[in-house]
Amino acid sequence: MTTNVEIIRSEPLSDGFLRLNRYRLGLAVPGSGVRVVVDRECIDGLRAAVVLPFDPVSGQVVLVEQFRVGTLHSVTGGLTWEPPGGVIAVGHSAAETARREALEETGCRLGAMTRIAVCHTSPGFSDECVDIYCGELLDTDLPATAGNPHEGEYTRIVLRDLDRVIHDLGHGRLTAATLIIAVQWLALNRHRIDELWAADQRGPAAVDLTQ
Repeated sequence: MTTNVEIIRSEPLSDGFLRLNRYRLGLAVPGSGVRVVVDRECIDGLRAAVVLPFDPVSGQVVLVEQFRVGTLHSVTGGLTWEPPGGVIAVGHSAAETARREALEETGCRLGAMTRIAVCHTSPGFSDECVDIYCGELLDTDLPATAGNPHEGEYTRIVLRDLDRVIHDLGHGRLTAATLIIAVQWLALNRHRIDELWAADQRGPAAVDLTQ
């Protein structure tokens, strides 16, 4: 469907921790030839990368438990389990970001990585786009806590059997969209993960399955 969107006006509403803009847009109504004007708010400028560290020998994945204000009023009281990840800084690639955040948030070193998806997490009100990876966990001797206090980030490292995570996926603290996508992909591809990572070692920094 061709949207034929016209940006009539863009008005900044906030430029703090997040950048919020209000747009006045001209939209074509599908199948009618009519155009309408609508107002929408959007959180702009968000590009991130996450990685699900996985040890195929032990069958374990590494997650981080941390506070997320968007789940403050959920049954978890604001705590979620997610793959480590963060915002992609200017001049850095998604793969570099995934490796850096895995080390910062969990203390784990990664070997090969496979890029498995690109996800728009909340397209109704945010332009956030997340590159999702699955990475080879090189060791399981991890700290209990980590994070970056300068960013108000405090994480608890969670090491869990993949089968257990699959069983509980979508419930309690296991409801983050990036986690669901990464775990479901790994559940389908764990039998060939060594093959994918071997291809990575022969090629670029991360095999890309999204092209």
